[in-house]
Amino acid sequence: DARGRLSADGIVHFDFNNPVKQHLLLSGNTHFRGLRYNDAHRLQLDIETTGLNPGAPDAGIILVALSDNRNYEEVLGARKMPESALLEALNHRIRNRDPDVIEGHNIFNFDLNYIQVRARALNVNLPWGRDGSELKAGNGMRRYRVGARSPSFRPAYIHGRHIIDTYHQVQRYDIGGHLESYGLKNVVRTLGLERGDRVFVDGADIHKTWRDDPGRIADYALDDVRDVRALSEMVATTEFYQTQVLPYRFQDAAITGPGEKINALMIGAYLRRGLAVPRPQHSEPFGGGYTELFASGLFNRVVKADVESLYPSIMINYGIRPASDTENVFLPMLQRLTKRRLEAKASLKKADTDADRSYWDGMQGSYKLLINSFYGYLAYGRANFNDYKAAARVTGLGQQIARQVVTMLRERSARLIEADTDGVYFVVPSGVRSENEEHEFVEALSRELPEGIRLSHDGRFRGMISLKAKNYVLVDYDGRLIVKGSSLRSRRDERVFREFIRKLAPLLINRESDAASALYTQFANRLVGGHFDREDICRRETITEKTFSNPNLRRLAAAAEGCKAGDRIAVYQRNDGSLARIEDYDNDEDRGYLLRRLHDMAGRFRGLFGEIEFDRLFPLQKQPAGRQLSLF
Repeated sequence: DARGRLSADGIVHFDFNNPVKQHLLLSGNTHFRGLRYNDAHRLQLDIETTGLNPGAPDAGIILVALSDNRNYEEVLGARKMPESALLEALNHRIRNRDPDVIEGHNIFNFDLNYIQVRARALNVNLPWGRDGSELKAGNGMRRYRVGARSPSFRPAYIHGRHIIDTYHQVQRYDIGGHLESYGLKNVVRTLGLERGDRVFVDGADIHKTWRDDPGRIADYALDDVRDVRALSEMVATTEFYQTQVLPYRFQDAAITGPGEKINALMIGAYLRRGLAVPRPQHSEPFGGGYTELFASGLFNRVVKADVESLYPSIMINYGIRPASDTENVFLPMLQRLTKRRLEAKASLKKADTDADRSYWDGMQGSYKLLINSFYGYLAYGRANFNDYKAAARVTGLGQQIARQVVTMLRERSARLIEADTDGVYFVVPSGVRSENEEHEFVEALSRELPEGIRLSHDGRFRGMISLKAKNYVLVDYDGRLIVKGSSLRSRRDERVFREFIRKLAPLLINRESDAASALYTQFANRLVGGHFDREDICRRETITEKTFSNPNLRRLAAAAEGCKAGDRIAVYQRNDGSLARIEDYDNDEDRGYLLRRLHDMAGRFRGLFGEIEFDRLFPLQKQPAGRQLSLF
């Protein structure tokens, strides 16, 4: 086709890949304008099956759970109900409930794919579209943006309805990487959405429990759709409100990166004026943001000051826009979004109901994400109006302002810890004693910054451990813990060691060295005695092409046999040094390795102690002789 030929010939082009997007771009119309999130009719769907492979000889859907945000809940299925009748009942419910949005957790790669495969095998049609058309599988795989990553999924489409996958949305929501996994149960528990009476059934026991206690499976599945509904209201609202501004369907906005969103706004503005669109500039190197570590160690009475929306403020106040934006669309668009956000924030402060607070918070959050994407757009390689010189000017001015803040803090006897273009951490001067005085101190600094640039008080902390740039631990005055940086917190670390760091850090901030040593000994004894769940000692790995081609990853490749790129598996180290999947666990973990890992985790705080003191508090424990490997 034409698009394929253009791509094959290396010709830069803008792809109107569906008529809906074309209409929205050329008309300026958007979806859901003026609606709140709960005004849209959202249906949650979850299936329970006899296995994971819909093409297996014994494959089948045994139950479908449905709910919506109109107080509807239902479980379809019975032990003697034919699978074809179950699918027909599902068709009827979707037509009857007529939702705007269908939601599920991993709904693309599992639920919808499984339903389509089983429907084909049983010769059952799936007329889910509002025009009576079939649930349609997309061609090939699509990708969704999660920061710098672009995982793939099997797309599906329903005429007149949007499909939202909370598995995708929670990854986009988890910008800081705080969640150890994105499975529904873990996410709901970690985000504080779990209900006390929630029913749990292990995945391996679904089929047996369905035989022995079908009511329990029905309760379990209903809890799944309730969880999806609650999770959606936390992680998908931003994309919904962006849909009211962007020329995208909700389903497409939910997987699109920020650069593409701004690009669509720019292109739409030009095409509606009947004007040509420029080609993207070739990439050019330019300086990055400002980062400087001034001191490491343990500090008390710490404040974080933040320049509010630094890069957008610089672009507006210094009039920085792409050179190719001859119609001056870029800056007025940024200014309008900024104005809308300020209005939404003002309404949020006045809101006196939970519904109003949720609405205005969702609105201001959606505007914030778009506003903060304008700078990145300047240096986005596929942006039609990109401008690397403009991006360099923004970062240069950002560095100047950050350094000005640092200089002012030094002049006022604050002890600097760390600074970057996101903010600065410092110990307040001795004359600043209360929270009000902290705010006054920061406000006085703000008044000396260039017009339109505002410094705000962004947090106060009882203690901070700074190890290296962007790697630190904070404890606020309510005892809440914040851990940042790959050397302290990584989803690839085993859960038992993340727990150790969470418990150790507050003790170190409180200067309770003996209690920290006792905690270390407690964890060492726990590892030696095998007092842990198997999930505590596994780490999660994402399989890539390099997994199978890099000789340094041969242990992981052996454990990942049968996997494909993009799959995630949990592995642990056996006492023979090999890696194995956690589902194959046989009480054969390498406890010596776990003890070394524990010592390494404690060693990340070595700089807080002298060498002799550290070795006394955190000695490397030895593996018991009974667990040593035999030579024969």
